Amino acid sequence: MNEQRPPCAVCNMGGHLVDERITETDDTRAVIVVVRQVPAQVCDRCGTTTVTDEVAEALARIADAQQGNAVSGTVVVDFDERRIAAAG
Repeated sequence: MNEQRPPCAVCNMGGHLVDERITETDDTRAVIVVVRQVPAQVCDRCGTTTVTDEVAEALARIADAQQGNAVSGTVVVDFDERRIAAAG
């Protein structure tokens, strides 16, 4: 079954990439932004996580847009696939 999944380019354990939804955190700015339900590929052996360039760009835009929206210094939002389409 793993033969249809792309191999992990990072591990040497024979892992394959699986589509999953993950949580990403950006804590490089004044406000910590937690984004849930981010589409990613995760190695089923080593756990290495990768996102597409489009998703990474959308995450950066989300973090930028959320600066100033936190009451406690942290904002939690769900990833919206439409953010990618709107940027393209």
